[in-house]
Amino acid sequence: MTRMETGEHNRLIDEKSPYLIQHADNPVDWYPWGDEAFEKAKKEKKPVLVSIGYATCHWCHVMADESFSDPETAKLMNRDLVNIKLDREERPDLDQIYITAVSALTGSAGWPLNVFLTPDAKPFYGGTYFPPQNRLGMPSWKEVVEAVAAAWKDEKERKKLLDSAESITAAVKNHLNGGQSPGIPGVPGADVIDDAAEGFFSSYDKTSGGFSRAPKFPMPPVLGFLLFYHKYRGGDDAGEKALEMAVHTMRRMEKGGIYDHVGGGFHRYSTDERWHVPHFEKMLYDNAQLISLYLSAYNLTGEESFARTARNSLDYVFREMTHPGGGFYSAQDADSPEFVLSGTGESQAGGRKVEGAFYVWRKQEIESALDADSAGIFSYHYDVRPKGNAETDPFGEFEGKNILHETGSIEQTAGHFGRSPGEIQKILDSALGKLLEARNRRPAPHVDDKILTEWNALMISALAKAGRILGDDKYISAGRRAIDFINSELINENGALFRRWRDGHFAVPGLAGDYSFFVRSLIDMHEAVGDSKYLTQAEELGRRMLDGFYDSENGGFFMTASGHDPNLIIRAKDFTDGVQPAAASAAAMNCIDLFRLTGDRLFSDAAARSFSAAAERIKRQPQSAPHLIEALGFFQYIKNKMED
Repeated sequence: MTRMETGEHNRLIDEKSPYLIQHADNPVDWYPWGDEAFEKAKKEKKPVLVSIGYATCHWCHVMADESFSDPETAKLMNRDLVNIKLDREERPDLDQIYITAVSALTGSAGWPLNVFLTPDAKPFYGGTYFPPQNRLGMPSWKEVVEAVAAAWKDEKERKKLLDSAESITAAVKNHLNGGQSPGIPGVPGADVIDDAAEGFFSSYDKTSGGFSRAPKFPMPPVLGFLLFYHKYRGGDDAGEKALEMAVHTMRRMEKGGIYDHVGGGFHRYSTDERWHVPHFEKMLYDNAQLISLYLSAYNLTGEESFARTARNSLDYVFREMTHPGGGFYSAQDADSPEFVLSGTGESQAGGRKVEGAFYVWRKQEIESALDADSAGIFSYHYDVRPKGNAETDPFGEFEGKNILHETGSIEQTAGHFGRSPGEIQKILDSALGKLLEARNRRPAPHVDDKILTEWNALMISALAKAGRILGDDKYISAGRRAIDFINSELINENGALFRRWRDGHFAVPGLAGDYSFFVRSLIDMHEAVGDSKYLTQAEELGRRMLDGFYDSENGGFFMTASGHDPNLIIRAKDFTDGVQPAAASAAAMNCIDLFRLTGDRLFSDAAARSFSAAAERIKRQPQSAPHLIEALGFFQYIKNKMED
């Protein structure tokens, strides 16, 4: 029997992370990350499994259902391993260490991330999803556990594992600390800015926008860099090219299925090159950054569709992702109960959870919710077909279903039906409102309701920009409330910032991302409303960040503060801007702004040494650090301006 059947729970039942709580009924004897688990491993001389994921991760759910809920599999894990469950969103520093290790071992990594460690937390083997039985060349999870356990029990094989752990740990340390030497090479020159732009020019998808083949992620730091580069080049040919690449990508995204046309907001990424078939998870950090980008693009181009997309996405966050106290939730799941059609064409819950069920439409549902004229116009504009429109769906998951996307413009639809663009827009807006009402009758995807300082700060910055560019005080008010929430719920009596709040409790000492993005949001709110209290707090937290995270020997910022965690094998630095800027990149940008606003050279010196610390990395791979290179361009401008 499982723990769920007996009413028993493992140690995770007392945790606040929604992801850990999802595993509290597993028959696996899970521990949270901490001393207790590692002390047990050392005492019993067992290897440690760290299984890393997050609450809205589709394949994490699959592996939990297939393997971690299976009593026989759990019996093997409990006998031979000490098992730790870790929420990557609560501890991105640990996730960064172990995903780097698995990438070094296998060439790629993702979530769920399953890593085997020595009792002193050094990785020696790992992978991502493993099936319950051999499939497509992958070993079953039981086989993996049995093989690791057998090797660990054999003295000669264990020696090999321990040697492997040492070499992998050394490689991870070298990678995450940039391979720095005490001889700092100096601040990179302006050529690295042009090199980064040239790299993006060469990898650009001229047809659909973006900078990769499928799967295709929005990559806000890249789009932000291109908008910066347009201004940096003063509107010359290269600058205009960068602007066109950014706005073309954003136009294609807002027309594609990755954008939720009915409810607003963006899904996680597109599984195809055309932005049509998304992974339906919605993340706060994606939406916060994209709202900010669409506002910037609107400010540069005056394209009303960009402002509309930003407003609709803000409405989504207010409607579905906002805590009554003013903070913002983390994510919405991709999965929800699928629907079947009743005799009248209306959808009814079918029970089984599948990806995208909340968001996709059968043509009969559209026709049931709208009058015939509106349904015809809507179906034409959003490519609704009787047999479904997900042509690039690789597994046939959306057969007979439609993922709404715009294949043409309002003007083209108006021409097709012999109507004016204004009339067509009015019909489509009314139809979208009716479909939102119909969709709201469906069981909604699960919301990961933990509140993270870092992601809330990104949202505050977006709200400050929305208030300034759109001229609507409701956005400023929402941003102020969120700042107040963080100040009241996520900062202790000593002024220390914490990372996560849920159900009345804060936990996890603030990481570099929490400090850097909250400082950024305070600066943004100060510049939006002119309230000096936000600048004062930004300066105070900026100094705290220098005290706790800055590498005074080599420059740059660690992800974790000194003394944060005794089980941490490395205080990692991250110079790579991924789907959001690295904390170190954001910290460098903050230092420049704090120097600009306060005149304190302590901040400008920290920024300069941050660029020096990352110099070799960004010279070799300028495309890997677009936000850091954007900060470098800003640094050069501010330094020259203040020295004149």
